[in-house]
Amino acid sequence: MKKMKRLVAVLLAGIMALAMLTACGGTPSAPVTRDNALEKSVAEWTVELGKGAKLDLTEDATLTAISDKCLPAGVKLWDAMIAKDQKAYFAAQTDLANNLKAAANGKKVAPVDVIVLKGTEVTKPVLAQAVQNGMSNIQTILEQFGVKNPTKFGVTVTKQDKYTLILFMVSE
Repeated sequence: MKKMKRLVAVLLAGIMALAMLTACGGTPSAPVTRDNALEKSVAEWTVELGKGAKLDLTEDATLTAISDKCLPAGVKLWDAMIAKDQKAYFAAQTDLANNLKAAANGKKVAPVDVIVLKGTEVTKPVLAQAVQNGMSNIQTILEQFGVKNPTKFGVTVTKQDKYTLILFMVSE
């Protein structure tokens, strides 16, 4: 039980660490279309994984709205990373700091992103493994954004040419 709780905490921290690198706002290099069906599945899986780790996680519409506002910039950030465009990457980081602050409206919200490369289907085990692999980063992100006891999350998902971006916003 303790290991599962730590695993979920690490998963959320990793996701948030990645999301911290994700910018909010701006114009993406490619059209961003949300995958609502996959979002619903990811939200359900997140709640289930949380229960397995003895965390009571609930989906929050406000956090999903914040994630939606940040999703295009998240795509821009990942496109810049893949293209190795440092200028665009740093611009996206700056956007994240400014736009997340505005969108969060004073709430402690930690952004966490998960990338699944093209050719890999997004499934519950794939999501769990991605979170487990990024757990130390997730913990760091939660701490940086002041989220001590994560209980709420919002999530958006978009499929791009080279990857699928899952963007979580996590709060207390």
